[in-house]
Amino acid sequence: MNIRCFLAEQKVSIMLQLIVLIVVNVYFLILDIGNQQKGDLIYLDVLLMFFYIGGFYISYRKWKDRYETLYRTVEEDGEIRREEIEYQYVAEEIMRYILDTKDSMFQKEQGHNEERIKEMEEYISKWVHEIKLPISALNMMAERIEEDTIGSNIKYEVEKINFLVESVLYGSRATASAEDLFIREERIEDMVRTAVRQSAFFLIRHNIEVKMDNLNFEVYTDKKWMIYVIEQMVNNAIKYAKLNGQISFYGEEEDKYVILNIKDNGIGIAEEDRKRIFNKSFTGKNGRNTTYKSTGMGLYFCKKILDKLGHGVEVESIEGEYTLFRIKFYKISDYMKVAKM
Repeated sequence: MNIRCFLAEQKVSIMLQLIVLIVVNVYFLILDIGNQQKGDLIYLDVLLMFFYIGGFYISYRKWKDRYETLYRTVEEDGEIRREEIEYQYVAEEIMRYILDTKDSMFQKEQGHNEERIKEMEEYISKWVHEIKLPISALNMMAERIEEDTIGSNIKYEVEKINFLVESVLYGSRATASAEDLFIREERIEDMVRTAVRQSAFFLIRHNIEVKMDNLNFEVYTDKKWMIYVIEQMVNNAIKYAKLNGQISFYGEEEDKYVILNIKDNGIGIAEEDRKRIFNKSFTGKNGRNTTYKSTGMGLYFCKKILDKLGHGVEVESIEGEYTLFRIKFYKISDYMKVAKM
């Protein structure tokens, strides 16, 4: 908001003041006043100009202070609060009307969007439960097939379908509000064992060794969501495993955190990909390889869920050697402090 804008807004008032000043001077000159009076007239002109400029400057400062904050907020795409606007002039009244109208439209649109998202979540949830029936039936049929190889292959594909269906269900809820969370004290070891048990078929099929150490920690989290996150990371480790693969789970303590480490000895992550692995739909060097198929959504949803739970996540990797995910939980005492903030 510069002075040119103010001059453009005040040009009529400035022109009227100048016209009045000119008319007064012309009038006195027509009267053929003496030199003494001419000196007084010049003095009067200077005095009036001083007052005009002083008043003009004060008006400009008030005008600038009133609009500069709003202008900067709009430029930065911030939130404009109606109570911060001084409604003194017609322009401000119009601005208030526009803001009220836009706010009302936004609230309605937000309500419609939330309703549509809720309906979609309900539909996906029902679909997942419906699809589980034929999946269970296929599992039973695969177990009854006498040919071991065929039965095992069918069961493997059915388990993959089951995992993907579960991923759809959790993925649809990952960006929802925090109302779906049930935070309470949980043991890390229990959650890890549940995730490993649910992934047991794939671990056995790919001959992956699982090691657990020092997991007897209590943390505040949502058990259901954390099991999903751990299962996703186990699935990633299986997908990118090498021959004689191994996944290690171990805990450690830091000043404010309890850390769950999930480490595998797979193909690792390229250095240029590490900062982007949690980006939506990012598949990276490994995902572009035809040997490993990836959607780039699993770790994206993991990061969304961990953010919602208030847990941190870090990744370390050396390509061709290992990948290590570190999930950071606040210690219970620190979690309570953070929750009160």
